[in-house]
Amino acid sequence: MIRYQMFEKEITKGSHTSFHFCVDKFGGNFHPKSKQYPIDQALSGIDRDFSNYELAITSSTPTSKGDYFHVTSLTKNIRNMYLEQDIMDMFNIQVDFNCIYFTRAFPFIDGFKCGFDIKTFKTFKSTLIDSAMKVSLLFEGMCNAQIFAADFTKDGKFIDESINVEVIPFQGLYHQVKEILLKNFDIDENKINQYDGKFEDYTTEKFAWHTKIKLYRNRDPVVKFYRTYPINPYLKYPNYR
Repeated sequence: MIRYQMFEKEITKGSHTSFHFCVDKFGGNFHPKSKQYPIDQALSGIDRDFSNYELAITSSTPTSKGDYFHVTSLTKNIRNMYLEQDIMDMFNIQVDFNCIYFTRAFPFIDGFKCGFDIKTFKTFKSTLIDSAMKVSLLFEGMCNAQIFAADFTKDGKFIDESINVEVIPFQGLYHQVKEILLKNFDIDENKINQYDGKFEDYTTEKFAWHTKIKLYRNRDPVVKFYRTYPINPYLKYPNYR
């Protein structure tokens, strides 16, 4: 069953948009003629209870090429703050640190993306660490969580070319977060202003939202805005507000 969708849109100058379909389990979620069907069915043969995790499928769009699937902890179950090792092994995610989520292309290719906490990020000795810390501090005291994410080789080697700073704010702070983004990044005001109406009478029950700042070594940051539809699926997660 499709539990909810998450819409992703770049709010800097690019045109990236994509749609994440979050499911209870892999298999039987999509029409056979849909773009998501091949991934969903291919993964359906995995005999594992994923009820403690968030599962999602993202299919290619004109502005976002490639098909992907995601397995995420998000502290849905407070006893399992990170992905369990058997899940990592199941999908050949060969890293030696605590992983909050991973993203893999489908069909599998060499390499993958992993999300991790700030303590783990500091161990990589990335050339982007200072820039990422500056971004993180912009939102200090305003967040349910901050997650860092990067690409890795098939052998689990950190690729020091970019870093994502994923900011999951307290959900009532849209206007404060908007002002920080406008002040510090090359945000397209017309794009971000389109979200204002959704927050006129906003309550956390309506949808969840967050933002991601992707930092690069040799180009300007890319900022994206995410929101769920038609519900906020995280209301019962521990310490979420």
